[in-house]
Amino acid sequence: MSTDSTVTTVATEFADGVLTVTINRPEAYNSLNKQLRAELKEAFQRAQLDDVRAVLLLGGPKAFCTGQDLKEHIADLQAGAGMGKVVEEYNPMIAELVAVDVPVIAAIEGASAGAGWSLALHCDFRIAGQGASFKAAFPSIGLATDCGMSALLPRIVSDAKAREILFLDRKISAAEALELGLVTQVSDNPVADARALAAQLAAGPTAALKEIKALLRRETLAAADAEADAQARLAVSADHKEAVAAFLEKRPPLFSGK
Repeated sequence: MSTDSTVTTVATEFADGVLTVTINRPEAYNSLNKQLRAELKEAFQRAQLDDVRAVLLLGGPKAFCTGQDLKEHIADLQAGAGMGKVVEEYNPMIAELVAVDVPVIAAIEGASAGAGWSLALHCDFRIAGQGASFKAAFPSIGLATDCGMSALLPRIVSDAKAREILFLDRKISAAEALELGLVTQVSDNPVADARALAAQLAAGPTAALKEIKALLRRETLAAADAEADAQARLAVSADHKEAVAAFLEKRPPLFSGK
C-alpha cells in the first residue's frame, strides 16, 4: 500500500477481524505528506471490507501524527500550489475514515496536532499514553481548522471550550484531555490496551455495532468542505506568509492581522 516502491508510510496488518493501520513516518514525526495521505486513504478503504470487524489506528511512541508536513507545505506554496491538497487529498482521506462502519480505536502516544488530531477525533475510541498531547496548531501558522475539526471539537467538549482551545491554540495534556472527554482512557500502555479493546469489539455483534455507529454518526464532511474554502483564502494571507517565513527563519511570527 504505497505510492513509492521503496518506502511505505503506512503499514497494515489483518488478524482475527482487526485491521491494524500504523502511520510510519517517524523521521518526520508522522507528519502528513502527499504519500501518507494517499496511503491512509487506501487503508481506510480497506477497512470498509466485509471481513473487517474493528480497526486499530496507531502512530509512534514520539508522535501519533503532527499534521501537515510543513516542509512539503512550504514547497507547495513556493510552487504556487496553495491549499488545493485540502480538497483533493485531505477531505477524500477523511471521507474514507468517516465511511468506516465498524469501531475504530486510536492509540495515541506523543504529539497529536492539526490534521493528525482530526484523524484521532474521527475515531470512536481514543486511548492516550501518559505523555500524549493535543494541539490544534492551525492559528499558530495563520490557518483555519481542517478535516472536520470545527464540527467535531464542539460536539465533544462544548462550543465554549472549543473556542478556547482553537483561539488560544494551547497544548492539551493527556490528563486534561481525559477530563474534557477528548480521550476515552489514559494508559501506561496505550497500544496494548487499544489492541485489547479492538479485539473485544471485533468479537462482538458487528451488525449491531455498525447500526449503532450509523445512528451516532453526524455529518462532518460539510464542515470539512467549508474549512477547505477557508484554507484557500488564508493560504494567501499576510499572516500565513509571515508564519511560513518565521518557521524558515526559526523565530516567532509577528502577525499583522491581515
